[in-house]
Amino acid sequence: MTQKRGVFIGQRKDRMGARLLMILTCIRLAEDFETDYRVNWFPQGADAPELDQPEELFTTDWMDAHFLNQPEFDALNETALPIWAFQNDPSPERLMDHLASGRSVLVEEGFEVLAFPWEDIEAIRPRYRDFIRGVGFVDKVRQIMDRADEKLSGQGVSAYHIRRGDILNGLPWKHSTWPAKIEPEEFYEVHLEKSRGQTAIMFSDQPELIVRFKQRFPQLMQMSDIAELSGLTRAQRDFLELYAMSRADQVIAPYISAFSMAAARISGQQRKVFRDVLTEEELQGANERVIERVAQGPAEFLNPSEAAHIYAKAAQYLSAQDRSEEAYESAKPILDTGADNAFMPLLQSLNCFYLSKWQESETLAREGLENPHLWPEDYAVMCALRGAILGVQGKRWAATRHFAKAFWAKPLRPDVVVLGSRMLYRSHLAHRLLPPVDWSLQRTVRQRRFPPFNNLYLVQHKVVSWRPCNFDFVLLDWADLALDQRARRLFDQRKRLEALSSALDDLPDLPADDPRLQSAQVVLQKHLGEVSGAQAIDRTRRIVAEVPENTLYQKRLAELYEAEGDTDAAQKTMAEALACDPESPFLLYAMGLLLERTGQIGQGEKLILQAADQDEVSVAIQGMAGQIHMRRGNKKKARPYLEKARDLYPPYKRFTNQLNRLSG
Repeated sequence: MTQKRGVFIGQRKDRMGARLLMILTCIRLAEDFETDYRVNWFPQGADAPELDQPEELFTTDWMDAHFLNQPEFDALNETALPIWAFQNDPSPERLMDHLASGRSVLVEEGFEVLAFPWEDIEAIRPRYRDFIRGVGFVDKVRQIMDRADEKLSGQGVSAYHIRRGDILNGLPWKHSTWPAKIEPEEFYEVHLEKSRGQTAIMFSDQPELIVRFKQRFPQLMQMSDIAELSGLTRAQRDFLELYAMSRADQVIAPYISAFSMAAARISGQQRKVFRDVLTEEELQGANERVIERVAQGPAEFLNPSEAAHIYAKAAQYLSAQDRSEEAYESAKPILDTGADNAFMPLLQSLNCFYLSKWQESETLAREGLENPHLWPEDYAVMCALRGAILGVQGKRWAATRHFAKAFWAKPLRPDVVVLGSRMLYRSHLAHRLLPPVDWSLQRTVRQRRFPPFNNLYLVQHKVVSWRPCNFDFVLLDWADLALDQRARRLFDQRKRLEALSSALDDLPDLPADDPRLQSAQVVLQKHLGEVSGAQAIDRTRRIVAEVPENTLYQKRLAELYEAEGDTDAAQKTMAEALACDPESPFLLYAMGLLLERTGQIGQGEKLILQAADQDEVSVAIQGMAGQIHMRRGNKKKARPYLEKARDLYPPYKRFTNQLNRLSG
């Protein structure tokens, strides 16, 4: 009996664009690897209720042939491998053997045209435009697809996508900025003026914007010029707009938009952003017009929320041009009009910071932190900003408390890094609230500046003149205090380790035999595989002998012993570190974790609880203490630790959830 070949199984949990592209990718793979494809349309955890009735889009025959139910998916998935498992292969042999053996391949890639190393992606990309016709759409949908082809295909059409919708009005999206998803109207206007006489069509989740554009550009098409969609379901409307957009010769949209990105991929081309179609001079002119409109007040926008989101883009350009006073004045009417976007106090506090309005800046930051809608990343930035303001005011203890909350939550966030660097360079940090770190060395361990406007609220040169610190130097020893999972995975990310090693190699005016430098280099070399564990121990023992009171070097030696399996030496060395500073919550915590890892659970938990009683700023330590009492069934004792962990960083919901369970 001939064994049945494996198939490609596509699944996505998100919305229309990603799911369609996943299906087209499966069609392509099935065609090229001589097999079939299946679709798991209802994966567990899917979050797109508008797609829960696929019969609105697809014929019964097509779904019967290609859809999987849960038992069928589970059976195939038992021996399936993800497509990425083959993406580093130099040839197709292993994938072909896998399929020939009857095992399947799971395809979850939803936003890129997929190609293997042995394939030519530029030869594959144009084929996607025709794959869509291989999907079994219902007649009602297919008829409108035909009309879109007739009106748009091959006509030299530019399609524009304006993203607004839930970003302006939906929770929680309205409360954080989306600079890569929202582009101001002025950018579209410049390109439409530049392309007058050419056919263009505009799509938006905010219909009022299309009405506004058509008043100025009457020839501009919209979806209703192709077909009336009002009687269709949301899934049908979404698909048909996406399909129509894919028939254009070029798609122009924000940097990040799943909808327009999928349309471009389906069309077999790359989507374009405004930097691709406008000159630098045109972009600058558009930005100036954005700034002028923002200065005219919220009445120029759809609602106060749109004014706030467009202001967020304008403010950075103003600050970068040392026009912070303009940014400050333009923010006032937006706030006064009642824009309740949680990021607005943060932006205005930054303006005040640039203008040395310290008291107003601190008041805005303090009040902003009380907003329950503030996103976790924004909460960290606001904490760091408030810490920097308090540092300027000479309140080092309070400044450090706020920096610590920001850092342990989001140590890799660029705004937190830049503000923390300023505080460190200006000696605004009280080191006693922070774990043992070679702070004198950390001041000189730098990284490159972050790209302007790239995931940043602040303008770097207005905060620090030097390059920002590389705070991976702190995480080298204390990553387990971080809440952010990427920060905790420092030792799994070789590039970060190599960047830190290079930063240490580039330090000016530091002798090669300086124990601060040697100790850090040994740890990095051990994790990079450049020295053995035994060599690292020997070198670190010599450093500890030279500087016997340094608890950080003793902790590093203890961890090297533990890695080599010498738990007795590890415990003895960590105990010596603790003896040098017996009230340090961080050393108590490190010793407690070490004892737990080496089987002495009760003694380890005792030290962790002691650490929590000494600690003031570490969510991880407080949370761990609460969990110890929860495991012991001591709900009453667990509560104050969990409450402190929650109050230190409210957006981190883990401890709020645990407290709710205690009350249940």
